[in-house]
Amino acid sequence: MTSTLSQQSPLRRLTPLRRTPFWAQALAVCALFAIAGVAVMDDYGIAGHDTAQRRIAIANADYIATGDISELSQQTDPAYRYYGVAFDMSLLLVERSLGLQDSRPTYLMRHLITHLFFIAGGFVCGVLAYRMLGNRWIALLAMLLFLLHPRLYAHSFFNVKDIPFAALLLIALYLAHRAFRRDTLGAFLLCGIGVGLAINLRPFALMLPPMILAMRALDLWQASKAERKRILMTGAAFAIAALATMYITHPYYWENPLRFVEGARVLSQHANDGSSLFMGVTYTSVAAPWNYIPVWFAITAPPLALPLGALGAAAVCWQAATRPLAALRDREIRFRIMLLACFVTPVVAVIALQASAYNGWRHMYFLWAPFCLLAAVGLHTIANVGMQQGIWKIGAPLPGWVRGGRRLHMARRPLAYGVAGVGLLTTLTAMAALHPNQQVYFNALTDTKTPGALGERYDMDYYRMAQRQSLEYLLARYPNDTLRALRVAPSLWILPQKDRERIISLRSPHSTDFYLFGDEGYNRRFKRFIDDTQDPRYYLHPLVNALDIPEGPPSHSVRAYGSDIALIYGKDAAAYHAAYADVAANGDPLARADFDIYSYDGALYYLSADCPPPSPNRDALRIFLHIIPEDPADLPAASREQGFENRDFRLSNHAAAFFDGKCIHRQPLPEYSIARIATGAHMKGKAIWREDINMAARATARAVYDSIAAGDYGAPVAQSRFDLYISDNALTYLKEPCSPGDAHARFFLHIFPADPSDLPTERREFGFENLGFQFADQGADIVGKCVAERELPNYHIARIRTGQIATARGGDEWRADIDLAARAAAQALYHSIAAGDYGQPAAQSDFDVYLRGNALTYLKEPCVPGDADARFFLHITPADTADLPADRRARGFDNLDFWFAEHGSYAGDICVAERELPDYPIERIRTGQFVSGEGAIWRTEFAAGR
Repeated sequence: MTSTLSQQSPLRRLTPLRRTPFWAQALAVCALFAIAGVAVMDDYGIAGHDTAQRRIAIANADYIATGDISELSQQTDPAYRYYGVAFDMSLLLVERSLGLQDSRPTYLMRHLITHLFFIAGGFVCGVLAYRMLGNRWIALLAMLLFLLHPRLYAHSFFNVKDIPFAALLLIALYLAHRAFRRDTLGAFLLCGIGVGLAINLRPFALMLPPMILAMRALDLWQASKAERKRILMTGAAFAIAALATMYITHPYYWENPLRFVEGARVLSQHANDGSSLFMGVTYTSVAAPWNYIPVWFAITAPPLALPLGALGAAAVCWQAATRPLAALRDREIRFRIMLLACFVTPVVAVIALQASAYNGWRHMYFLWAPFCLLAAVGLHTIANVGMQQGIWKIGAPLPGWVRGGRRLHMARRPLAYGVAGVGLLTTLTAMAALHPNQQVYFNALTDTKTPGALGERYDMDYYRMAQRQSLEYLLARYPNDTLRALRVAPSLWILPQKDRERIISLRSPHSTDFYLFGDEGYNRRFKRFIDDTQDPRYYLHPLVNALDIPEGPPSHSVRAYGSDIALIYGKDAAAYHAAYADVAANGDPLARADFDIYSYDGALYYLSADCPPPSPNRDALRIFLHIIPEDPADLPAASREQGFENRDFRLSNHAAAFFDGKCIHRQPLPEYSIARIATGAHMKGKAIWREDINMAARATARAVYDSIAAGDYGAPVAQSRFDLYISDNALTYLKEPCSPGDAHARFFLHIFPADPSDLPTERREFGFENLGFQFADQGADIVGKCVAERELPNYHIARIRTGQIATARGGDEWRADIDLAARAAAQALYHSIAAGDYGQPAAQSDFDVYLRGNALTYLKEPCVPGDADARFFLHITPADTADLPADRRARGFDNLDFWFAEHGSYAGDICVAERELPDYPIERIRTGQFVSGEGAIWRTEFAAGR
């Protein structure tokens, strides 16, 4: 048998195809992709980052034109100033060269160029694979693998950040391979420019210079003395070209190149405001688990690529391990190791440095570039590894299993290529079925069959591309109406002008961070509430948008894998009024600030009866919400170090429902027992308002108030701005009605013991124990009633002094002195009077006045605090004026005026005071109360007869 496998292979018989240069074949495939891209590019919407990157490019262009860096330095997000703008400046240059003014052609142009650049990356991927492996079928597979990644394909129209970098990384890798193959100064200069541009787009490309220079150092190690100068020169040319390109294409670094170090740090830790749903758990961008990137990569890649890429990586590792010297000397082996490092190094770096990770793995889409080349290596391994052909040369008859193995060996390449082709066709079919939502593609490693399963476990349309379909639905449903929308999606600006003019936003037309919808994963926190009520009027979320839709509110859903990725609910003001009233009627406000805050139905509600409509300023308002549990172990692991669960939000991201000047926002609470809630608002780092809500104190305050209202606490022991009660060794403060400012000043509380030795040692020199407190720590405002309760010491208390400190202007807001000894004496005195021990009153007016022994007793029942506020006068007329003090004889009576607090006390709702009389015989007594300058309030006079 003289024919060889290569001669018999059907693929080898395609002679005309073999004679065509591979680059021409790859270019023909790219042309087909370009035609298809032009046909479908108007099916995609606009991402918020698309508009943001355009603004950044404009700021850089203005700096270049005017030299004024202020606008670039004052970007709202500090990370924006460090973003590379080489690609965005190119798009802006095309835009201005074409004189584009309208938003639709502007964004269509941006999407077309971004997509064509993506296709160019695929072309380079194929050419590089062909240069590496020399097999056009495998190279074509690598090219198609890159272009037919469903997520990258969709992003290639609207993602002007991540897709250009993935394509440029392939270009840089190709230029590196070309430079080592040609080994000329020009090739290394060109490679340096490509790497510099890649670094401009993403700091991840910083991994390339050390790898390329390390490979050049190996060349230097193996080179002869005559070749070393050339190698050093080309290596230096590469490094200088990379640094110069990076510097020239990044205007923000022109004034100070050292900003690059700070930029790398800021971008690596750049946190996303929102959260990410991953495997059923919501994480912030800085708290993603270590397996975040690997899992996202695995579950969203076309299934064909995963085993091929893994095999290719294993083959590279095997080759390096079994032929270490060859790996050091052979440039092709070294380049394959470099590809593997380009895939592994960024993932390891993100995990090790705990860098920000969010939005699936879109900021690491560039990993797909080296992985496709590793997959090509894997297919090449399959196609070239089999039984050695020497076995077929054995003259003896071959067993059946050997003959079968030979046939399999002969067919291995067509079989491998066929399986690869079927895999690509399967992926293409999935892309067609998802169109135009390929950005939500998941493979068979996830549950794509159970309705809603993916939306419950993973973020789906985080770039909110399906919003365009929602807009088009509204426009088609009401073809002749002008629609007013609470919020308008960025995709509005890519619609035809006649359609844009029919949707009126309540926000500034220059603002671009609009939201029309959320996906099911993003809405997961609202699901239990919706399931419980079965009433869409309570669906308070960005999905609540349309304000004036004729013929009733529409309901529309865009779905993928059985999960909602876009929803629209019409706004029904009457239903929102009902929801607003329902919350307000079924709970007491926890706090009152810019919003009345309620805890109701497992959530925190923010209600405002005077709520301005959405605006850029209002959307800059950030609401912070910190939840402190009773048991710290209930906190999620990521929150335990800070001691609270952070549920901050913006009104723009979690929009309140606005209607008729009111607004209502629902924020779900965790199911664990909550000790405290801290919430408030700040704008651009400046606090607007803040409320600390002590949930435990609030529950106590509610129970205490109910007991006071039921009479369990009796009458107050003192009344000033607050009514003060003593019950069960605690001092209770009550003010009704109460405004927020009534309890903001600090409360002082001084305890004077009957025996000074009961005081703590450090307080004995002061004579009292200081138990001052903040109202929020001990009390709560419950429906306009301020209630606080402070536990008292166990020792016997003689007197209590309390009140509020007016720190701003000095002095006290109010104060009250409670003489517990006098109060006890007053209660005993009252019981004696009630028992008849004092007989009948000697006189009766506002107070009953008793004369017993050598004392005059005053009693009023019932009594309110004002009854004893005025000064008491007491004039004693003796039987013999000689008994009077010398200075009183001319007047004929002794003056024993007094204040009630000095000789009396409240006993329940009874005022009792006792004033000792002189020892001499008394003829008459005149007493009462008076106000200086106004005269007596009441008076009485009677004969003493003693």
